[in-house]
Amino acid sequence: MSGMYAHAIINTMIRITTLVTEEVYKRFSWAILVRRKGFVLYIIILIIGLFTYVMFSPLEKKIISIILAPPIFASMYYFGMNYQIKRAYQKNPLFQNMEVTLIFDREAFIARNIRGEFRYTYDDIVKVIMTKQDFYILIGENTGFAIEKENCSPEALEFLLELHIEHM
Repeated sequence: MSGMYAHAIINTMIRITTLVTEEVYKRFSWAILVRRKGFVLYIIILIIGLFTYVMFSPLEKKIISIILAPPIFASMYYFGMNYQIKRAYQKNPLFQNMEVTLIFDREAFIARNIRGEFRYTYDDIVKVIMTKQDFYILIGENTGFAIEKENCSPEALEFLLELHIEHM
């Protein structure tokens, strides 16, 4: 049974509250984006395109292309994605500064916010992503919950680390 080890370590309920600010939403979106297969494919196509251009251009254009093109394309992509993420957050007032409380027990976890309460089993977890600042519990390809590590007790951090290992 999935989730057996991680939720077996819970002696009492673990409660973690996160305020979904624009910054939290942006980190969540980037964490999902860079782990997508499409992202890697995009980078590979970009490298192949640049390599092809360099192979068929005159020497002076090759040098300029190798030096300038990668940072220009990377910057354009980064700022373009940040703009799209910011717009998505601003266009969805349901998520703006919403406080989400996750309550974990032995059998399941509950996500509680102003819109209601939703119960999930540990088998509903598709993936748990851990970054320097956050944990992200995904219950779908693009759907999940952000948890800022700074809001976690030592017990909660230990539990989330086990959950991450189990659902990598």
